[in-house]
Amino acid sequence: MAEFFNDYIPQHNLLRILLTLVALTVILLLSSVTRRLARRFGARQGYGPGRIFQVTVMVNVVAIITTLVVLGVIWGFTGQGFMVIASSLFAVVGIALFAAWSILSNITAAFILFFSAPFQVGDRIRVLDGDNTLTGRVRHMGLIYLTLDDEDGHRYTLPNNMLLQRTVIRLAPNKELPCDKKHCR
Repeated sequence: MAEFFNDYIPQHNLLRILLTLVALTVILLLSSVTRRLARRFGARQGYGPGRIFQVTVMVNVVAIITTLVVLGVIWGFTGQGFMVIASSLFAVVGIALFAAWSILSNITAAFILFFSAPFQVGDRIRVLDGDNTLTGRVRHMGLIYLTLDDEDGHRYTLPNNMLLQRTVIRLAPNKELPCDKKHCR
């Protein structure tokens, strides 16, 4: 066995293989622990399976990107090669994000809403937005938007970033709506 490694696998490649196995093991363990913690946190907070799934998918994406970077470093991906690929990716991503910056903003807001949990699916909320104030029950909370059903059967789709920029009142489950001079007629 030792002759096989000496004849066919140079020593520096054997070290790279061992480092690759260690890196993969560590990243897989960290990713697994992070996903488990997110699931427990979500279950403890009473989040729906869809919201928990979205967070675990993002943990997987981060783990994959981290794995690719670490393996590139281990196997000698040069800084110059990395810069060429990174600049190309940044150019494409920059154009895409410039065209759709609100999508990234909404995904970030979804994670803030997930972990801060000011309200959840089934809660009655009021979103204060001047003359466009909305009141209803939260039906769905996704990565990009929140769906709200009002008492008249209308369904509203609100971007997540708007919920961080506006005042949101979590209403008591079985009480009358609070009235103020501007929003109750």
